[in-house]
Amino acid sequence: MMPSERRFLVMLMSALLRARAGGALALFASAVPLAHADIVIAYADSPVTVIRGASLYRTGEGAKLRDDDIIETGAGKSAQLEDGSGTVIALGPQTQVLLKTQPALQHAAAGPVRITMLSGWLKASCSASAAAQPPLLIELRGLDVTPASNGRWSVVATASAERAAIFAESGDDAIAPVRAPAAEARQTLHAGQYLERHADEPLRAQARPSAEFVGAIPPGFRDALVGVAGRLAGTHELQAPLRAVDYADVSDWLTSSVSERGTFVKRFVPRLKTAAFRAQVDAHLDVLPEWRPILHPPPRPSAEPRKRAAQAPPPARPPPDAGADSQHEPKSDDTDAH
Repeated sequence: MMPSERRFLVMLMSALLRARAGGALALFASAVPLAHADIVIAYADSPVTVIRGASLYRTGEGAKLRDDDIIETGAGKSAQLEDGSGTVIALGPQTQVLLKTQPALQHAAAGPVRITMLSGWLKASCSASAAAQPPLLIELRGLDVTPASNGRWSVVATASAERAAIFAESGDDAIAPVRAPAAEARQTLHAGQYLERHADEPLRAQARPSAEFVGAIPPGFRDALVGVAGRLAGTHELQAPLRAVDYADVSDWLTSSVSERGTFVKRFVPRLKTAAFRAQVDAHLDVLPEWRPILHPPPRPSAEPRKRAAQAPPPARPPPDAGADSQHEPKSDDTDAH
């Protein structure tokens, strides 16, 4: 057994001993409120992809991230995001996340930042107290996950088109459906517990992670996360974009069920000016119904019939008293009678 595996098992057993009984929790769509609006890429194995607006960038350590940025890691590569106040978010290989920030008022702490995970592996930890405001929120497969206890908090999650799973490594998690269906209520996942869902099946809580989960977890996730942003020589804005996004770059997001899906039409509609992008969207309208009114707007009701009706001459009317005169004409029978 590798030393890192032994450390992870020790941490796992320690968490299981601290775990309290009960509480199955729903999971997988989460928002992350960070103490500062400035989120940076503190570490990256290699340049990561950032989609800002409708443009695609490649960047690395020290890059500042903004509201609505989509971040993607490559195959076999990882990255770490930090907010400078104790919140650390590690991304495993081939992971896709979207950041959603709320600008802070002057002289006030920054509002919550929502991180939506579409696919891949994510490990998040924070040391700030969750008493006043949860320091982290994450969206994953229709569920919101937030810290539910004070003190250090750490969670590991994975998601794909067929499966989603989460392990409460330390601290408790409050899990609630994003769109609160009657079938799923708010739940609590206690430290050491594990939760998973296959396809659209109900959530299943377990006392410990499955062997499949433990075997697939990225090696770097087996140790506690450590902030490294302080070692950066400096931070910087993104450089010039490589190009505008293609349909393939964003198709997974466009067809997803994430809470931000309603914003994608406005965000990417300028790309319809490109024939290839327009053709791809048009070919997938069965799963992109919100784009149909843009590509094929319904015909406007014509005003011509109403105009013609207004211009038509009124129907002819009989001369006045024409009927009355005919009623008073003398009859031949009356004349003969006299």
